[in-house]
Amino acid sequence: MSNGRYGRFGALIGVACVSSTHCRFLIYSTKNAEVLAYHELKLRQIVHQAGWMEYDPSEIWKNTQECIETAYKNLVILEINPRDIIAIGIVNQRGTSVLWNLETGQPLHNAIGWSDCRSTPILKTLLHNVRHNVDYVRYRSGLPLSSCFSALKIRWLMDHVPAVATAIEENKCLFGTLDSWLLWNLTGGVEMGVHSTDLTNAHYTSLMNVSTEQWDPKLCQLFRVPLNILPRIRSNSEIFGYVLEGPLHGTPIAAMMGEQPASLLGQLCVKAGQNVCSLDDSCFVLLNTGREKLDSANGLITGIAHKLGEKEATNYTLEGAISNAGSTVTWLRDKLQINTEINSNDNVVESLNTFIGENSMISSSCSSSMLNAECGLAAKRSEITFVPAFHGLYAPYWRHDARGIILGLTSQTTSENITQAAYEATGFQIFEVLQAFKRDTPNWDRSCMQPVLTFGGDYAENSHLVQFIADIIGYMLERPQTTSPAGLGVMITAGVTMKVVSLEHAVKMYTPPTDVFSPTTTKNRRELLYKRWDYAVKKCLHWNNYETYEADIELFAQRELDPNLPVRRSVPGSIFLTTSFAMILLANYLMINPLK
Repeated sequence: MSNGRYGRFGALIGVACVSSTHCRFLIYSTKNAEVLAYHELKLRQIVHQAGWMEYDPSEIWKNTQECIETAYKNLVILEINPRDIIAIGIVNQRGTSVLWNLETGQPLHNAIGWSDCRSTPILKTLLHNVRHNVDYVRYRSGLPLSSCFSALKIRWLMDHVPAVATAIEENKCLFGTLDSWLLWNLTGGVEMGVHSTDLTNAHYTSLMNVSTEQWDPKLCQLFRVPLNILPRIRSNSEIFGYVLEGPLHGTPIAAMMGEQPASLLGQLCVKAGQNVCSLDDSCFVLLNTGREKLDSANGLITGIAHKLGEKEATNYTLEGAISNAGSTVTWLRDKLQINTEINSNDNVVESLNTFIGENSMISSSCSSSMLNAECGLAAKRSEITFVPAFHGLYAPYWRHDARGIILGLTSQTTSENITQAAYEATGFQIFEVLQAFKRDTPNWDRSCMQPVLTFGGDYAENSHLVQFIADIIGYMLERPQTTSPAGLGVMITAGVTMKVVSLEHAVKMYTPPTDVFSPTTTKNRRELLYKRWDYAVKKCLHWNNYETYEADIELFAQRELDPNLPVRRSVPGSIFLTTSFAMILLANYLMINPLK
């Protein structure tokens, strides 16, 4: 589609990516989606206390500039004409929030990360005022009430940072997610910076009306956030402005999108019914619902997939957000000093079935000594259940007061058992989101939908983890060999703006080779494992309720030892019915034959 005006790679598009861990700049060929040059820098995470996560906005801007300059130089070294770069796009982790002074361009505070939970006390007060209805604003915003969205972060900054309150009073304060912060700086900052955002990022603030696609005055009033600090909301695919300085001076900024919707597009899941899972420190599972906006009744987010042009139709998603996925493994490694590597070998059990348990297949594959040494681990790995609700549970529960739990520890428990349980936990949480998808789409034709989940993200490179998840959820997992799916999604979006790419062209030309992981366990085995997980989640949700603690633990232990317990526990009920009937007969007799 380049019409011969460009070099052998066709028109080039650069993409600035800011994730929760890295800043990157990638330069794509629109001809075949090849990454021709890139540079990345690790992002410093600032943690002042448990549950807090901050980033230095100035450092993010500096790192982005360095990544752009280095990638540009690498392109020149490769003897590829940098003048073929026709546009750039921006993709970022949604929800991370920045407030800055429009006159000085200086941040008024560190950026607060999307998973930061410092605003939980404000959330508790708000929930108390709305009678603990977590869905109080869902019909307007498509979101539950949660500390992970930007509105409560803004409120916390206004209440606790004097510089923010002063800047707002003097009408010198601007708010933005990281896409707005980079756009403002790229387009001139204090001189002529453009203050805009896109639909996918605006939606994650909890201040945008998902139906009107504009800031909602009633939502702003509820969260007490002034409208005048908010950026202009625009589609994903249009000219936002032009780069003012640096090697890309004069290049149009032609796309902006949040990381998870961009991954959905980058994995080429463009049809309604397709799923995608982005697995990094956190985990997001998205279902493309096309142009159908579904209001979830099962704890999911009604989200924006994309809007490829100001006058184009909006495409929607259902989304499940999981706060702890890869970060659980990181926590085990860094905080508990546990070796989180899963040992791999050629033993048939490792490749045969993650959750076989002690059955004939193991017996036929291993000698008795091998069963103890090698296969015993596979047979017992399901005895540990780990729910990593470090700072609450997100979809589908949205309970800020839940806390993590590990069940089933014995003196024989190993670090590998704990790591496996952490892997399984991600699978269980994804399974719950997938079940919620089904409940929210009862009228969809299941015969047209394949049980396939497309995987991507940094932790998706761990094949052991992906196989564990396939076994837990019972889906075939496809892992396209795509470098930065989110980056590709924004490249496609910018290409649509510049009229050098279309969705049809992308699906036809950009589909990469794919790794496939098939589930290797039975439905009954999955259901048994899920019952144990469901029990552990209930304990997480009621971890500070000590009234039924001992009874619950005793009952759970008895159920494990005595499968006939429900029958035995029904005996008192039978006695009650028998004695009640006898009392009725006695009462009737006394009415006829009163005592004298």
